[in-house]
Amino acid sequence: MPREPKITHFDSDQPQFEWDFNDVIHGPSATVLSRKPTDEHAPEYSPIDQTAEYMRRAVKMEEAWETTIQKAREALLKVDPRDLYFRFLQDAKREIESGISQAERYSKLLDIVALRGLGLSSEYLQVRRPRRGGMRWHVDFNADAIREHISTHIIGEHFLNPMEASATVWGDVPPLVGASDVSQHRSAVPIPARFFKRSVPFVLNNAAGTLLKWQAGRSKFEPIFNPKPDENLIRWMLIDPSYQDDLEPEDYERCIASAMDVGQYKFDLEFLMKSDQPPEIIFRDGSLFPQDAYLDNYILESRRGDFTREAIRDLLSCLLYAQEMKFIYCGVSKNVQLKVYSTIVDWFIAKEIDNNWEVGNYTLNDGQAMSILLASPAFVAENLQQVITTCLIRRSFTTRANLNTRTKLSDIETYFRRYQQREYDINPFRSLCEKAHVYMFFIGHSKSPSQQLPRYEFFYADSLGSVQQVAEKVFAALRYCGRTNDKDHSFMSDKEITYLLPSVTQHAHLLSNPDYS
Repeated sequence: MPREPKITHFDSDQPQFEWDFNDVIHGPSATVLSRKPTDEHAPEYSPIDQTAEYMRRAVKMEEAWETTIQKAREALLKVDPRDLYFRFLQDAKREIESGISQAERYSKLLDIVALRGLGLSSEYLQVRRPRRGGMRWHVDFNADAIREHISTHIIGEHFLNPMEASATVWGDVPPLVGASDVSQHRSAVPIPARFFKRSVPFVLNNAAGTLLKWQAGRSKFEPIFNPKPDENLIRWMLIDPSYQDDLEPEDYERCIASAMDVGQYKFDLEFLMKSDQPPEIIFRDGSLFPQDAYLDNYILESRRGDFTREAIRDLLSCLLYAQEMKFIYCGVSKNVQLKVYSTIVDWFIAKEIDNNWEVGNYTLNDGQAMSILLASPAFVAENLQQVITTCLIRRSFTTRANLNTRTKLSDIETYFRRYQQREYDINPFRSLCEKAHVYMFFIGHSKSPSQQLPRYEFFYADSLGSVQQVAEKVFAALRYCGRTNDKDHSFMSDKEITYLLPSVTQHAHLLSNPDYS
C-alpha cells in the first residue's frame, strides 16, 4: 500500500521536523492490532489456570478426534437441532434444581447457550439462586415459549448437515465478490529537543478492501482504497493524544475499537455497496455487529459515546442499503467468543457417546470446537464440492446488546422510552433492534483440526430469499473465491495452526496491514 509523502508540521514556533510515516508506523515503538471483539461483562479469571485448562481440554478433544469426536459427528448428522437444544435446556434445569454441586456450572451454561447465544428472553427462562442461608435453586422455565423461540431461531434438518455446491445458485455467471478489513496501528511521533527526546503517541486506523472478478475464466483481485482522505475520514482514521487525556483508560480502548468499526462500515457502504460495480456478496472480516453495542454506552456524553453512536448509525445504513439492493452482507469471524454450539456438543457427547466426558468444566469456544468436529480427512479441498455445515442459528442485535436479559422483550418500548427522554436520539439503536438479525453457521472446509474455521454470519432480510438459499449462496461464493491460510493469526503451537479464510477476505486483510507490499 503506498504511503503518504513526508508532511511538515506547522503548529509550533520551534524548528519543525518532517514526518516519515513509514518510519513512524514501522518503527520500534509501533504496534499493529487486528480487529478484536470486546465484552464488558467478561468474568475475572486466572490466566495461568485458564491457559492450562484450555490446553488440557484442546488436547483431549484432538486426541479423541478419530474416536469419540468422529462418533459424535456421525450421530449429529441425524439429530434434530431444535429437539437437541430443548433437551439440553431441560437437562440443565434438572441439574440445577437437584441441588448438586454443579448447579453453579450448569447455571453458567444456561446463560451461555440460552441467553447470550439463542437470545431467549429472561421472561421465559431465568435462574433463581438460593436465598441467603438457603440451598435451593430454582429455574423459571416456560416450556411452550422456549420451544416456540427455538423453532424460529434454528434452521436445519439436523445439527450437522451436508451441503453440496450448486452450479446454478448464482445463475450462469460467477458473482462479483467483495471484502473489507480494518487494522489499527499504534505508534508515536518522535519529537527531538535540545536536552531530551520524547514521543507523542497516536493511533492510525486503516480500512481497505478488494473485489474478486472473473475474466476469461480466471479470477482477478482488484484492490480498493480511498485515495482522497477528507475531514470526515481523518476523524476516525487518526486518534490523536487528546483522546487519552479526555477518557479513562477503559473508555479510551473502547473508543478506538468503535473507531475501527466506524471506518469499516463507512468503507463497506461507500466503496463497496455504492460503487459503480457493487459486489453481490461481501465477505467482511469480523462480525457484522459493532464491538460496543450497549445502550448505556450509546448515550454517553463523551468521545466514546460519539463513536458508539456513529458505529450504530453506520451499521444501520449498511443493512438498509444491503436490504434494498439485495446484497449478501456476510461477516467472517475468527475471534469467536460464543459457545452456543460447543456447549451442546460437549453435553451431547457426555449423554450419548461417552459418560466420562466433561460438561462445563471448560468448554472450548465455538470456533475451536467446530474446527475439531467438522474437520475430516475425507474432505476434498480442490473443488469444495461438498461440505458439512452446522445448523444455522439466528442472533439478533437485541441479544448482542444484552437487552433480552435487561428487560422484557415483549415490552421493550417501555424500556426505550426511558432512554429516549435523554439528550441523544436512540431511534437508530431502536431500528437496529428491529432489523439487525444475522444467521451464523460453520462450514467444514478443512481436513485437519489444526486448520481453524471462521464463523460465517450473514444479515438476513426476506427480500434475499429463504435462509437456506442465502447460506447456499455463501458457500457457492466461497467455492468461487477459494480459501487461503491466514498465518497472521496463528496460535503458538508445535503444530502450525492457521485460519482458513475466503481468499478475498484475506486479501483485504493484507491490504489494510501496513506490512503489506
